[in-house]
Amino acid sequence: MKPPPELDGARVLWWSWSGEVPYGEHGTEGDERWVHGFAVCQYEKSGAIYRFSCNKHWEVVNDADCNTEDQAKASIPMNYDATRVKWHRFVT
Repeated sequence: MKPPPELDGARVLWWSWSGEVPYGEHGTEGDERWVHGFAVCQYEKSGAIYRFSCNKHWEVVNDADCNTEDQAKASIPMNYDATRVKWHRFVT
């Protein structure tokens, strides 16, 4: 499932979706704790790049600031199944 063009006000550059089986569990409560999507995003004004971890509704549940897009794509936390992550360039 493709994300919206922006997450938390940042433009989506790359994304990955787990499908029915989540990549793993974040530390929050309820169904929203399951991470189904990752997105590499960039804020227009500052140029800052972030890797977002998202629930099944593409709501951001965690983020990490990164220096480059490649660093963001490589920064999947160890508690997630990174072997299943397949990055897609976001195209409108």
